[in-house]
Amino acid sequence: MSGPRLLALLLIACLLAPAGGCLPRGPGQALGLMAATAVVTAAIVSAEPPPPPLVVYAPPPPMPGYAWQPGYWTRAGRSWYWVEGHWVPEVPAHQWVPTHWLQAPDGSWYLVRGHWQPVAGP
Repeated sequence: MSGPRLLALLLIACLLAPAGGCLPRGPGQALGLMAATAVVTAAIVSAEPPPPPLVVYAPPPPMPGYAWQPGYWTRAGRSWYWVEGHWVPEVPAHQWVPTHWLQAPDGSWYLVRGHWQPVAGP
């Protein structure tokens, strides 16, 4: 998939991704919205590697209850866009795996979204 179709899919994913946390929950919700959860994922693939990371500033000191997601490059169409680093609230018994790019055996590059991974028990 490429061109306008991929760009439209990425735009929809970007618009819907934050909406889940913004919807009111429970009875008496604004605008009569029902509590709902939608998972929208879009694969971001590139034939060329991402540019080197930007060093905008040094990461902030550790913040209790949060994990640091370093800045990373993302892609829309043929353009690269820098996403600033930010804090992610911790999830008990999990460790944060930051967003990063991986190269596939065919030479293409795939963006792996940051996610929480369960920590193995003792």
